[in-house]
Amino acid sequence: MKRRRLTKQEIEQYYFEMFRKVYRLPAGTVLYGDKSDVTIGGKLGIEITNFYRQDGSSSASEQVQYWRRKDSVARAQKAYEHSTGRNFQLSFSFNTENPILDVPALVKKLVALARRVEDGKNGAIKKSMFEDIPELEFVYLYTQQLMYLPYDDPEFPNGEPSLSEDFTVWKKYRDRREMHALRAGIYNPLPFTASWHVSQGHSFGVMSMARLNEIITEKEEKAKEYTPCDAYWLLIIVDSASAAQEQEIRRAEGVNFSSKVFQKIIIYKPFFEHIVETP
Repeated sequence: MKRRRLTKQEIEQYYFEMFRKVYRLPAGTVLYGDKSDVTIGGKLGIEITNFYRQDGSSSASEQVQYWRRKDSVARAQKAYEHSTGRNFQLSFSFNTENPILDVPALVKKLVALARRVEDGKNGAIKKSMFEDIPELEFVYLYTQQLMYLPYDDPEFPNGEPSLSEDFTVWKKYRDRREMHALRAGIYNPLPFTASWHVSQGHSFGVMSMARLNEIITEKEEKAKEYTPCDAYWLLIIVDSASAAQEQEIRRAEGVNFSSKVFQKIIIYKPFFEHIVETP
C-alpha cells in the first residue's frame, strides 16, 4: 500500500514537537496554524522553515534533482521490462555537475544502456558504456546470484567460526568461502524481482551565512501576513536525513545573523540536537 506523503503542516508539527523537547519555550498554549506556523499563548508566533542549501526554484537544486533521479530510474526500469521481460538490477549514481534537465530524454538513454549491458556480468559498468549520458557518474549491474556450495576448508575443520568470538577469524573464513564460490563460478538467475535504484553519494560543507541571510530575508518579507503577536521567532530546521539540507551548522564563535522582524532566530538540527541562536 502506497504511503501518503505528509503535508507541509504535518512536517512542521513533527519538527516542532522534537524541538520543544530540547528547548525551553515560554509558558502558554501551543497552537498550530499557518502564518505563523506555531503560536504560544497568543503572544509569540514561531515561523518554521527548512535550511535548504540551494533555492528550490533552481532546477539544479537537490530538492528537484532528488525526485528527477528517482522518477527517471523508475520509468526506465518500467519501460525496459515492458519491452524485454528481463529481470536484473541496476544501481545508478548521478553526476551533480550535470543535473537532469529532460527526464523523458534521460529515460530513453537509460533504457538503451540497459540493453547494452543486459548480458554482462555482475560489477561496475565501464564509463565508456555510458559516455553519452553525462548525467551519470557510476552504474553497477547485478544480473546473477553467485551460488555458495558446501565445501570443507582445511583451515576451519569445525566450519564457520562465530562472529561474536573473533571478527578477524570470521572474516577470513568468509573471504575464503567467497573465493571458493568465485572459482566454482556457478550463478543462478536472481531469485527476486529486481528493483533499479539510485545510490547517490554526497559531500557536505559548513553552513553558508549568505544562504542563511537569504532565508531570513525571505521570511521577513512575509511578516505582514503573520497572525498578530507581540513577538516572532524564526525556527530554521537542518534535517540531516535530507541531502538537500545536510550541512555542518556553525556552533563556534563567529556566527553573526540578525533580523528586524524576528526577536530570535534559532537553527536546529534534529537527532543531533545541535542548536544555534541569536544572542
